[in-house]
Amino acid sequence: MAEQKKRLGIGSLVSYGMGDIYGGGSFLIISTLFIYFLTDVVGLSPLLAGLVVLVGKAWDAISDPLMGLISDRTKSRFGRRRVYFLVSIIPVFLSFWMLWLTLRFENQLATFFYYLFSYVLFCTVYTIVMVPYSSLPTEMSGDYRERARLSGARMLFSQLSALIAGTIPGFLVKNVYRENPSQGFFMVGLIFGLLYALPWIIVFMGTWEEDIPTAQTTQHNAGLIQSFKDLGSLLSCRSFRLHIGMYLLGYTALDILSASFVYFVTYYIGRGNIYTLCLGSMLIFQLLSLPLHITIANRIGKGRSYAIGAGIVFLVAIFFITLTPASPTILILASSALLGLGLSPVVAMPWAMLPESSDADELTNHIERAGSVAGVFTLCRKLVQALTLYFFGLLLQAIGYTAGAAQQSAAAIQGIRYIFVFGPLVFIGIGTLLAILYPITPKTFALMRKTLEASRAGQAFPCTELEEESLKKITGKK
Repeated sequence: MAEQKKRLGIGSLVSYGMGDIYGGGSFLIISTLFIYFLTDVVGLSPLLAGLVVLVGKAWDAISDPLMGLISDRTKSRFGRRRVYFLVSIIPVFLSFWMLWLTLRFENQLATFFYYLFSYVLFCTVYTIVMVPYSSLPTEMSGDYRERARLSGARMLFSQLSALIAGTIPGFLVKNVYRENPSQGFFMVGLIFGLLYALPWIIVFMGTWEEDIPTAQTTQHNAGLIQSFKDLGSLLSCRSFRLHIGMYLLGYTALDILSASFVYFVTYYIGRGNIYTLCLGSMLIFQLLSLPLHITIANRIGKGRSYAIGAGIVFLVAIFFITLTPASPTILILASSALLGLGLSPVVAMPWAMLPESSDADELTNHIERAGSVAGVFTLCRKLVQALTLYFFGLLLQAIGYTAGAAQQSAAAIQGIRYIFVFGPLVFIGIGTLLAILYPITPKTFALMRKTLEASRAGQAFPCTELEEESLKKITGKK
């Protein structure tokens, strides 16, 4: 652990940001291609394909919060977070690569269990490395602007990774290995497994942890099982409830769009060869617009930035209903780009808010547990994706989609269209309302930090009546 406060430079920002090459890219590949791989390449039924993802998350309900608690208690010469970056390098590669091996056993059940095992392994490794990673900014710095820079660096690499993950795998499968998609997915697993594993060496070497004083350490002294039970107290914090609601709703909409995009372009539009261009257009604008949304967030708040982006997504999703198989390709690409413009803050802001949720939780419950907060967030992300993909698989089966068929029925094609367009609207609409209610802005954050620092020192921070009301909106307590 660092004894003196270190200064954030370009090198440390890049080093920290590179960790989300794994986080930003791996789940995008899974959300866009994994169900398609299982149904159309491996040959699993849509029901079993969705079940692979859903059943795999039962373990996550325990492992993610548990890893947060373990990380909070870890003691090593490398700190309580960074040590996990070092030990996870090889497992990151192997667990991702195994997902994309085309193995067909004598019956569907045996094939199902192989991919279930592989998916559980991937999720476990992801938890071991990403939960400590997500909580690291809270310990690298207690300064608002430095945390914002760390979150910005993370989102930059995350969306750059998403851009690569959204274009290269589809290009390999649909173009380079068009006649042999099994080999294409094998290469996806090999190339991206290495891409996601190797940066952790740089993340480990270029980051650090500082001892940040806290009001209480009672949770660290409590038993692990009792602390696990106490995680429910996170929901007593109003800011956390609003934050996680925005996160779950926004990412549910994102997962529906991601999972159905390839089906929409391939079967409804009838031009599967432009899928990579559509996804690339979306991700490029998602990346290029990030600085704009960060500027908006720094001026009026991250919740407001999220609300603006969510509103754009809502409007563009409605516009997609007007597209037809005869629509010009340029119009489809432009619509995809506008979708990326709106998705940028919906994807970025919930993770940028994570250090603020840790502070708000500490102010509310008087416990420092950044690792536990990150663990709950990682769990929610994976549960949301699992449930979304599971129900997406059920919907595919319900509309009469036939896995591997070159032509789909008219009912199935219209069903794909409606899932892609209307599926995200309800979730993104409610998420927008929660974002408007989110109380932490640059001004109220400064008040929260001063109050928290006084609490850590065992003192009371003198507040005006208006400031007391602001703190009440943050914590939900009088």
